[in-house]
Amino acid sequence: MNKKINKYKEVFNPILRTYILEFKLRWKRVLFFYFTTIIFALLYSFFYPYHFDECSFYRDGITYFRFFLIFVSCFFFSDIVCSEFSKKTGYIMFPKINKYKLIVGKFVANLNIIIILVILYYLTMNFSTIVLYNTIIPESYFSLGIAIIYTITLSTLILFLSSIMPTVNFTTVTVVLIYLIGFPILEQVLTAINQEIEPIFSLNYIGNLINHTIPGGLPVGQRWTWVYYAGDILPPVKLWLTPTIEMGILIMSFYTTLLFLITLLAIKRKEL
Repeated sequence: MNKKINKYKEVFNPILRTYILEFKLRWKRVLFFYFTTIIFALLYSFFYPYHFDECSFYRDGITYFRFFLIFVSCFFFSDIVCSEFSKKTGYIMFPKINKYKLIVGKFVANLNIIIILVILYYLTMNFSTIVLYNTIIPESYFSLGIAIIYTITLSTLILFLSSIMPTVNFTTVTVVLIYLIGFPILEQVLTAINQEIEPIFSLNYIGNLINHTIPGGLPVGQRWTWVYYAGDILPPVKLWLTPTIEMGILIMSFYTTLLFLITLLAIKRKEL
């Protein structure tokens, strides 16, 4: 029994030490972004369009937050791997730590930080909805669950890029370009080829689940809309807006598993 306990301690103690150390090293950054998140939600609530109903108010608020989340996640995940291997530090020198335990400890710590940030934003939005509309939107809890799963997938993508990029700045720029340019262009190319093919490969598209879970954006059961050009010069284009919840969770789970496994393979070839 003691041997099993010692074995578990040998495995988890280095991860726990790294986890705690990561919080100690980043506490100023954590407090800054938590404070910024609350201010972001309150400012949106203060300047929201008065003609919005509660669902439109909430849906737009979390739409903006999705893009904010991408940038914040880069600050916490983009240096997890590349900074350690470029500086040859490993943060923990005595005793020497296994590189996998180091990365897992740092990843879990930063993931917890971001998930708490997401929950904090949703709590602030719920508070604003109660104050402004005297109601609670039950679907906001479904949206929160999807946002957490999406955050995990986003974090594994940044972790993977951090494992193959030489610097933190390269990682951050690559993530931003993938979301702002890469996925949108691929979606348009796919639409040009065949409008009936759903772009389920795009994390941008899957992320739409977060805000479209809130009712009112689309008729029930409809996941696309038609885009018409002025003067009817071109035929209408079918624009996919959101996948089904089941498909979205399945694709995000696939991305998370695949990216994490590839990251481990990339780390295997590196040395601290």
